[in-house]
Amino acid sequence: MVRRGRWPAGGNSGLDGILPPGMRTSSARSLTLLAGLLPLAAFLACGRAKPVPGELRVPNAPVVLISVDTLRSDRLPMYGYTKVRTPALDALRKDSVLFESAWSHVPLTLPSHASLFTGLEPGSHGVLDNSGYRLAAGDPTLAELLKKAGYATGGAISAAVLGSASGIGRGFDFYDEQVQGPGPVSMLDFVERPGNETAGLLLGWIRQNASRPFFAFLHTYEPHAPYEAPEPYRSQYPDRYDAEVAASDGVVGTFLDELKKLGIYDRALVIFLSDHGEGLGDHGEEQHGIFLYREAIQVPLVVKLPGQALAGTSVGAPVQLSDVFPTIGVLLGLAGFPDRPGTVSLVALAAGAPAPARRIFAENFSPRIRLGWSELRSLVSERHQYIEAPVPEFYDLENDPAQKENLASRKPPELRAMVVETERRRTALRAPAAVDPEMAKKLQALGYLTGTPREEGGARPDPKDAIGSLVRLGQAAELHTAGRSAEAVPILLEILAANPRLVDGWEILSSALEREGRMDEALAALKKTVALSPPGRSNYLVDVASLALRAGHVDDARRHAELARDLGDPRAYVVLGRLALREGKLSAALGVIDEGLKRFASSPPAGLHVLRAEVFGRQEKLAEAEAEYRRELEAHPRSLDALSGLAIVAASRGDLTEASKRVDAMVRALPTAEAYRTGYVSLRSFGRIEEARALLAEGRRAFPLDARLAREESALAGPGGAR
Repeated sequence: MVRRGRWPAGGNSGLDGILPPGMRTSSARSLTLLAGLLPLAAFLACGRAKPVPGELRVPNAPVVLISVDTLRSDRLPMYGYTKVRTPALDALRKDSVLFESAWSHVPLTLPSHASLFTGLEPGSHGVLDNSGYRLAAGDPTLAELLKKAGYATGGAISAAVLGSASGIGRGFDFYDEQVQGPGPVSMLDFVERPGNETAGLLLGWIRQNASRPFFAFLHTYEPHAPYEAPEPYRSQYPDRYDAEVAASDGVVGTFLDELKKLGIYDRALVIFLSDHGEGLGDHGEEQHGIFLYREAIQVPLVVKLPGQALAGTSVGAPVQLSDVFPTIGVLLGLAGFPDRPGTVSLVALAAGAPAPARRIFAENFSPRIRLGWSELRSLVSERHQYIEAPVPEFYDLENDPAQKENLASRKPPELRAMVVETERRRTALRAPAAVDPEMAKKLQALGYLTGTPREEGGARPDPKDAIGSLVRLGQAAELHTAGRSAEAVPILLEILAANPRLVDGWEILSSALEREGRMDEALAALKKTVALSPPGRSNYLVDVASLALRAGHVDDARRHAELARDLGDPRAYVVLGRLALREGKLSAALGVIDEGLKRFASSPPAGLHVLRAEVFGRQEKLAEAEAEYRRELEAHPRSLDALSGLAIVAASRGDLTEASKRVDAMVRALPTAEAYRTGYVSLRSFGRIEEARALLAEGRRAFPLDARLAREESALAGPGGAR
């Protein structure tokens, strides 16, 4: 179904009588391209990735895929929302085909992107959750296929969940995944990086490859919780999610403007989408990962064709993210793309091909894997959605778009057909990626169970009945993030007493306990995340190792770090290097550091160059130390350790004025509570007492609830604090 849709401007109504009913284009150029496309529309709709003869075959066209994480379609002006301004996306929509009813197969980042990159549903590619699962080598990705076709391939991501270990990075010549935040190795530091930084890195690669066919993948994370938009967006919007959406628009706008300056935009295939939506309290879910309602799996999708063909067109028929895979193969005329039954060419639909008789399938095992609740499945037609759950649900999307009235008890005619199809299409829960027997022994030696997800007897809770615990978890997490960890801890303990398999709850509890100085309790809580997670999840092992080191449990730290290293986690080298430094083994520290830098030369983990600088500092090689700190900043511009290290180098040279300037520059670059605390401690160590007091006072005003700054203030006021 192709129609005018909701977009109010940019069309050429003079063409309406020439095109198929409801069809609209924005230029005569689009009409010329359609002339060659329409006779082939039925053929293309089959989803076979065959070359397209005629006007819309665009071999060697640049392909730009933009994925904005956690972006609800109904919170964008192009879909009718009026409370946020998105000028960049509005302009892109005018040049593009808008898909009014686009759906994700799962409300999780990694499984959704796996479907996007392979054209397969999660039950087929096997990636069922954000952790513990890897994309199988037998399923070729967009990057692999385009590279094989002669394309340069480059990607940059803003969240660690899409790191190379997931398999999403396969086939990329360039894949920047350095998303670490400021501060030491810690589970909460490795979250995301600003979209502008990610886009800038990818643009640098694009400039180097602009003269040849290329595939560029940009992933941004701004709309994702905790919704901390930068200025000016934070002040412009009272709704924090809207502010994040506006910030995302700014990132995309800057990126597309650069493509225009480079002469790439007009000749490129640009696809803009999101991997999933966000609950925002609808149906009781604040974020995502559990439910399959519209707000969670209906996503924005626009396709800008080279030359802006079909600009302004809208497609009303339901489509799915896995349709992107054959669409790219079809447009580029690449015969090597594998068939993906059940997918269609999006461009064929835009050209007026009849929509195939199909329903969009979604399946989410995450509630079962992470929480012990029932999994969920869904089917979406043009008008209805069926959700398979312990208490089944059926909604009329046309008359009840907010999905407030469950019609399943009325047994409407379409319900039975959707129940039967869901039963036919459902897949079994498959185990996470296996670890080898030797690795399993090592995990067991540390007290962790291995194997498949546990099968517990009896009926599993319906997520609808259990979602309240996640709401309270989100509230506790916000308290912790705001520096009110002492208030968060009892809430978290209460939640976990009722939901002992809540992995995220144990992780947040660990961080809150550490902030309160309860190190051994924090370590025990973090080990629970390892025990409850799929075997071999190296990031949690590194987190345990790092926390054990901070708690003074050296042997425990070493065992976990070595295991994480063996699993291929680059951060393990940071912990092992710090262990050697702690023991005064400078040569051993350099050996570990250099091994890590060699193994991960293209993308060194945050902290390795800092450790190298610390070794040189202990050897009083100040020039070498400063050079290593600057190398760290080249790879990780937001490294708090590197910025504070430069101040220490200046102080070590006796230039306290320069040291103070560098502390101030650090805080201005990273205005976080931890930066203020680090700056305060540094200035005190330099003997700049009054400056230290002033900086601490400024930090307390900026972060009045932060427990660490409060403790520093109390220590300052105590005996000896004035010195």
